[in-house]
Amino acid sequence: MKKNLQRMASFATFDLPLNVGYNQLQLLAIHKEKTATTPRWNIEGTRRKLIAHYWYGHVFYHFLSLFGVALLVILLFSPYFNLLYLSVLCMMGGISFGVVYFCIYLPSFSSAFLPQLETLVANHKRAQIEIPQTKSAKTQSKIPALTVTLYALFKTAGVERVASDAFSAQMVNRLTGVDTDSIKENLRRIIHPKNLTIKERAEIVKGIAVARGYFEKLDHLPAIKLLDELEMKLKGV
Repeated sequence: MKKNLQRMASFATFDLPLNVGYNQLQLLAIHKEKTATTPRWNIEGTRRKLIAHYWYGHVFYHFLSLFGVALLVILLFSPYFNLLYLSVLCMMGGISFGVVYFCIYLPSFSSAFLPQLETLVANHKRAQIEIPQTKSAKTQSKIPALTVTLYALFKTAGVERVASDAFSAQMVNRLTGVDTDSIKENLRRIIHPKNLTIKERAEIVKGIAVARGYFEKLDHLPAIKLLDELEMKLKGV
């Protein structure tokens, strides 16, 4: 119940489109999907898709929901209803959209969403991370850092159900293509660190350091805080 209320509050306050973790996951998911289906797809195309989703997804449904609720309340408590009344309500809706557009949607896009998206795209270009499909030692050394990074992204994006199970491993696999068994094992190490060997603990701590550097570039404080807590938990075991 509490989680549902938090999600409703987040939707009403238009927080989700400005969540770094959520946007990073969206970027990864869309880019992976489009590169698999569209030849020569690049990150700029993904950037444009995310911008379109902001306006035609988040903004559209947010205003439609708010206006729909307001309209329903008015109709329920109003004894008068005719075409003239409906036209007045539609005019009020247009005026309301203009107010919300200039006070919330456009400022949020210009000062928060777009700079955040540009940073994510720039980091993607700079890193040019390609997930190898082999099980070489080099590949395996990257998986803890990748798993820690995505774990933090999922948690800060509000995805509560992240566990060391097949479902969570498949979620990460869809974004990265990394073997699900490797992901599941690394999730187990992150979530249940009590029985880790010294080597396993060191690998996760190293992965946390890599992930922290990534989130520091994004200035994603919730993820950094989560990683600090995770590192303390690992070192305190």
